[in-house]
Amino acid sequence: MNIFFNSQYSLDELEQFRDENGFIDLTKAGIQFTQETREEAGNPSRVKNWVDFQGRKALVKGEAIREEEQNYGIYAELIVEEVAKQVGQTTAHYDLVKFLGEDGKYHQGVLSVSVLENSREQLVTLHDIIGDEPEETSDFIDTTSYEFTIRKLEEELRKDGYDEQNIVNVITEYKKRLVFLLAVIETDQHTENIAFKQSKIDGRSRIELSPNYDRESAFMLDNDISTIGKLLEDYIGLRESVDRAHPRIGTIRTIEDGGFESYWKDTFEALCEEDEIYDYYEQNIRGTIDIEKAMEGVEQRIKAPLPEAVKLLVKHACRIRNEQMERIMDGEMLIEEQVDVSMLFRLIANQGVATKVRTGEQVQIGNIMQRDIVSMQKNIEDKSREDFTI
Repeated sequence: MNIFFNSQYSLDELEQFRDENGFIDLTKAGIQFTQETREEAGNPSRVKNWVDFQGRKALVKGEAIREEEQNYGIYAELIVEEVAKQVGQTTAHYDLVKFLGEDGKYHQGVLSVSVLENSREQLVTLHDIIGDEPEETSDFIDTTSYEFTIRKLEEELRKDGYDEQNIVNVITEYKKRLVFLLAVIETDQHTENIAFKQSKIDGRSRIELSPNYDRESAFMLDNDISTIGKLLEDYIGLRESVDRAHPRIGTIRTIEDGGFESYWKDTFEALCEEDEIYDYYEQNIRGTIDIEKAMEGVEQRIKAPLPEAVKLLVKHACRIRNEQMERIMDGEMLIEEQVDVSMLFRLIANQGVATKVRTGEQVQIGNIMQRDIVSMQKNIEDKSREDFTI
C-alpha cells in the first residue's frame, strides 16, 4: 500500500464531525486525498485512499456508482457488520463518511478500519493462494467452483508447510464464512474479496481467515436506487430477484443428481453436508439473525435513521433468503422451486406413456397437479405479503 495521509484526529475523535444524516465529514477533519495516498488496486475512477488515524489505519472508499446511478451499497457494509456480530463472524469496522472531491462537490463513502492488527501480520487473498480456476474445468462464467477452492486451498497450504490442524481449522472457517455470505445475499464474494492473515508465532507460520470485509453488494443494496424502488412495489419480482442472487464462489448440481440447478441453493446444500458446517448454520444463523436489531444498531452508531427504502429492502430480502435456506435444510423446498413446471409435466407425460396410462388420465392428473401447485404457491405468496408494506 502507498503512503498514508496522517490525520490529526483519532477515529474516536471523528465523531465531532458527524452530520445529521450520519456521515462523518472528513474534509472538516482536515483530511485530503492525493495520488500518494491512493490504494493501488481497484477502480481508478473511484476514491480509495488510506489514512492513518493516530496509529489506526483505515481505507476510505467512495461510493461505487454505475452509469451515474447511485445505490445503497455503503449502508450494506454497516448492516452486514452488525449481522456478523450476531452470528459469530469476525468483521472489519465500517462508518459512513463524506468528503470534497477534486470536482469541488461532496461525495459519500465508507471508512473501513484495517483488519491487520500488527506489523507482523500479512493479508493475502484467496486468489493470491489458489490462483485462477482452469477454464476447461469450470462450469461457470464468472463464478469460481466451490470444490476447486477447497481442493486448491488445502493443496497450497500443505505445500507452504502449515500444520494439518491449522489447515483444517482455516478451511472450516472459510466454509462457515460462505454460509454466512449466502445468508446476507452477498453476490460479490469473489476470490479477491476473501482473505487470510498470515503470521509467525514462536517461529512457526500460522494462517487464519481474515475478518469479513467489502460487502457492499449484500442484501441487494448494490442495485441502483430506481431499481430498488421498483422491487419494493413488486413482491413477486423481489422474490425472484432474491432467488437469482447467486454467489461468486459456488457449485451447481443437475436435477438428475439431486440438485436445484441453482448456484446458491446447491452451494448451501453442499456446504451443509459437512456436520460441523451444518451445526454452525443451525446454531449460529438459523433463527438467529435479527435484521431489525442489526439495522437499529447501525442507526445508534451513526446517530441517524437509515433511508426507509434501505430498511424495507433489507428486511424483506433477508427474510425471503433465510426462509428459503430453512426450507432447504428441512427438505421442504417445493418442487416448482426446484424444476420448471412445464418440464415436470413433460416428465409426467413421458412416464405415463411408458406405463401405458391413457392420454385422458394423464391430462386429468396434470390438471389436478397444476391446480394444486398454483394454489400452494398462492398461499405462500399471500402469507409472505402480509407485512410487505411501504
